Formats: sequence, structure tokens, C-alpha cells
Amino acid sequence: MDVGLVSLGDNLPHPRTGERLSPHDRFRQLVDLGALAEDLGFWSFHLGEHHFSEYILSSPTPILAAVAERTTALRLSTAVSLLPHHDPVRLAEDYGTVDVLSGGRAELVGGRGVYRAHYAQFGQDQERSAEMLAESVELLRRLWTEEDVTWSGAFRPPLDGVTVHPRPVQQPHPPIWLSASSPESVDRAVALRCPIVIPTVSVGVEAPPGLVQRYREGWEQAGHDPEGGRVALHVHCHVGAGSTAETVEYWRPFQTGYLSWVLRDIAGATGPLPPHFEALATPEAQAVCGSVEDVIADLEGRIRATGGVELLMVQMDQGGLPPGEVVETVTRFSTEVLPRLRQRLASR
Repeated sequence: MDVGLVSLGDNLPHPRTGERLSPHDRFRQLVDLGALAEDLGFWSFHLGEHHFSEYILSSPTPILAAVAERTTALRLSTAVSLLPHHDPVRLAEDYGTVDVLSGGRAELVGGRGVYRAHYAQFGQDQERSAEMLAESVELLRRLWTEEDVTWSGAFRPPLDGVTVHPRPVQQPHPPIWLSASSPESVDRAVALRCPIVIPTVSVGVEAPPGLVQRYREGWEQAGHDPEGGRVALHVHCHVGAGSTAETVEYWRPFQTGYLSWVLRDIAGATGPLPPHFEALATPEAQAVCGSVEDVIADLEGRIRATGGVELLMVQMDQGGLPPGEVVETVTRFSTEVLPRLRQRLASR
């Protein structure tokens, strides 16, 4: 099982002090976090994409390029790239550039996003977002693997004999994953021959095992290459130095403040948070939070319930958590949680 470190790039104030990083300092923090991920032995580093909000990370490629210059082995990926909002030609060029610059370490996680208002701002019909995503994946794959591409579709002007540059280093092309939080999105990923990322913040703890089973069965029935059907599980995580009770008490304002902001300020929801957002240290919680031992046990249970995943993605810097404390929890996860988690998964 590979392990990746995730940031979606929110720039919220500290929930107790109100202090907030400048955009410059937040971006520098992300570059430093990528370098730290390689130093600590993470396999990959994933950056999100959002627009028109205090998710100030709207363009992951420059940050990934900066991280590429400070690393040599780390896989450089999006946590999600909102494919319907982009011209596939520019995606092919931008992520092809990161792939060449990094010596063949770029990956792409595609998704549709969840915010209807963003589609309106881009002049798009969200009801057709699944079609946009499918067209984008298929064209992106062609642009990376073929020269003199002639193509026509529904959402961008036709192409006549186009060859994009730079050509990616990876063959046949950089991996294209898809975010999957519903049976429909799982089926779409199978049809498009893409590995999947399941975000537990969206689906809770109970859904991933069923989604993984559906994906693996669908992949096999479709006759796809068995090596291509990879599954990633994306979890929010915080590892404390003390007891689980102490850790939850400290971290709760950061996590619930972040989730409340996502639902209300970004998505426009009203009313109380869903139960799996409010509860941090209970079986229905979407987040993994606690002492080293309890985090190991929680992650082991989630991974075993799915039958095993190829990639575990952990997100640890949201909600205004100070940079020094982000470094502490990421380091504690890598040095104290991960070695024992791998031993326990391998021992049974």
C-alpha cells in the first residue's frame, strides 16, 4: 500500500486566535509540505483545486512544479482537478510540463466538483458535467498518446492534426484517476478505465467497502487490465501526542470549523452538520483523530473493511492548523503510525 499526503489549500483563520497566513506564506507552506513528504517517505503529494473562495489553491500546477524542484522521487498529483472547467488541450500541456520537469512523476486525479455555483460562473451546465468529464478524459488520453490528433466533440472546438508539447515522459501517459463518491461515479471510472479515489469526507465510513467492491467487480467484468484497477482512500487525519480524548478536544474546532465552512459558505447548505461531520472520534466519523495507537486501529479497520486499497491519502493541514503543528502531526503519522500500520496489515 502506497501512502500520499494531501492538501486542498484552504486558507482559513485559526479558530481560536483568528490569525491567518498570507497567501504567500500559505503557498510556501504547501511547497515545504511537499518537500517534507518526500523526506518522510510518502509516495505521493496531492493538491486540490477550487475556485472563488478561501480555498486559495485554484491552480495546482505551479505548486507541483515548485515541489518537483525540491524532490526527486515523490509522485506529484492533484487531489482533484476539476476536468469540466478545463480545456483538455491545456491540461495535456500543463501536466505534461510537470511530468517533463519532474522526470516523469506527474499524476492527475479528475473530478466534477460539487458546487453548482461554480458551473454558473464558468458558463457551464452542471447537469452535463458527467459528459464533460468523460469527454475530457478520453481526449486527454489521446493527446498524450497520439500525434496529429483529429477530433470533434460536444464541449470544445474540433482539433485538426494537433500534436501537444511537451510530450510526457511517462508511457503510455501520466496516470489519470477519477474521484468516486457514488455508484454512478464508480461505474463511470470503470467505463473510462481509470483508477479511483474515494473521499471519505463526502461518503462517510460505511460507504467505501461497497464502492470498492462494485469497482473491483465492474473492472473484472469489463475485462480490463488487472494491474490498472487501483483504489485510493482519502481520509482526514490528525495524530496527537497524548490521549485520544485530549487530541479530539484540541482538534475539533479546526476540523468542524473547516467542514462547517465547506458546507455553508462554499456549498450554501443550512442546518446542522451531518452526523459523520460532527463526530470525530466515533465509529461514524469521517475523520481519523486520536492517539497513535487509536489512529493505527482506526485506519486498519477502514482498510480491512474495503478488502485493501493500493493508496491511502491523508489530509492533515485544513482548518487553520498552524504550520508547525501540521509538521508535527504529519511527522508523527509517518514515523509512529505508518510503520506499525503496515506491520499489522501484513501480519493477518
